[in-house]
Amino acid sequence: MDAPKNISLNSNASIKNIINTTGMTTVFQSFHENESLYFLNTSTINTTASEQSFNIDKVTTLNSVESYLWTYVSPVLILVGVFGNSLSIAVLKKMRFWRRTPLFLLVVLAVTDTTVLLDGLLRYWIKYAFKIDIRTLSNASCKINLFVIYIAMQYSSWILVCMIIDRFLKTNFPFLYMRVATMKKTCLIILVLFIILAGIDLHFFWTNGIKDGECDDLNQKYHNFGEFVFVYIDIIILSALPFLIMLILNVFVYRALKRHHDFRSASVVESRHSRRKRGNRRQFSKKLTRMLLFTSAYFLCSTVPISVYFIYDSYFKFKDDLNNAKKDVAWSVMYLFQYSNYSLNFVWYAACNKVFREKAKEIFGFKPKGFRYQNATRKHNQRSSSISHMTTSIDNSMNEGVSETYDEHSDYSEDIQTNSSKYVDPNPNIHAASVSMDTYEHM
Repeated sequence: MDAPKNISLNSNASIKNIINTTGMTTVFQSFHENESLYFLNTSTINTTASEQSFNIDKVTTLNSVESYLWTYVSPVLILVGVFGNSLSIAVLKKMRFWRRTPLFLLVVLAVTDTTVLLDGLLRYWIKYAFKIDIRTLSNASCKINLFVIYIAMQYSSWILVCMIIDRFLKTNFPFLYMRVATMKKTCLIILVLFIILAGIDLHFFWTNGIKDGECDDLNQKYHNFGEFVFVYIDIIILSALPFLIMLILNVFVYRALKRHHDFRSASVVESRHSRRKRGNRRQFSKKLTRMLLFTSAYFLCSTVPISVYFIYDSYFKFKDDLNNAKKDVAWSVMYLFQYSNYSLNFVWYAACNKVFREKAKEIFGFKPKGFRYQNATRKHNQRSSSISHMTTSIDNSMNEGVSETYDEHSDYSEDIQTNSSKYVDPNPNIHAASVSMDTYEHM
């Protein structure tokens, strides 16, 4: 009986030893696992902290870029735009803009572009440079600022459309243009256009106001209208429809200019001096056509991106600061690009209009180069008229008809006078269309 008992006691002791050994092993394994998890968590926390620190640095850099753009680029565009548009008005005044519809439209365009710069771009410059937002000063400033900036941008687009329509009628339907292109009708058209655009943008006076210290939509219904409805209306009125009209009419203007030069080369008997000038005139027409197309393209490129951005912003919202900072920089670049269109409009016109440049020189005290040439042309006409008594009466009659046109189109009057002593047009209707094309080229 003793032997089995001893065996049982020895077995129990062995089992206890095994249990103790297994327990210690489990404890050590658990310790190592906890230690590994600790180091893993520590490294993850360090990596996350470094990424957050890197993102914060990028956000700070992007915010600085945004502030730099509005603080330093805005005043340059404002100064260039206000000075250029004011100079345009002064030059057009010397050109008697109240007598010609294209010049009158250019004055309206200059005033409208200046309004855009002073109401929109100036506000952003004050906001980023002095930390004051004039739009949030009161309910009235919020509503008025929104209404003025939207209607001014849209009105500027449609004044450009009116200018293209004016040129289209002048080049393709010269006799119709003489009847319909009057100052009274032009004033009526742009007044009706302003009333229509004002009706479209009038909703800002009851949909927007000061809310939580910001100029925003007053309720969710108005917010949905602004974010998902009016944004499409704005892109159509501001850029899409005007550009489509300008592009189509520019094609017709180009074709009319080409027909005009083909007619001149086939029918007009030119003097030696006129043949020398014809090459320069062709170059001028090419530059004019390119300017029209470039203006349309630049208008599209400067207005469409920001309009598309507003549509994108309506549907895509970011919660992290980094993506929001990137979006703000993109918005700043596109918005400043759009404002450059209102700042540089006068440059495109001055680059291709000799009369404009000469009048601008007069304002700054420089003597235009055309005076010497015009005097020489008059002397040449006097010598030509003394050669034959038969051409004297023709020359005098043509000079009387051209003298009225000379005040408005001084660049080409001398060419018409030179050719008058050498050519009598058998078809005065076609010639009248040609003269109208000449006046168009020197609008």
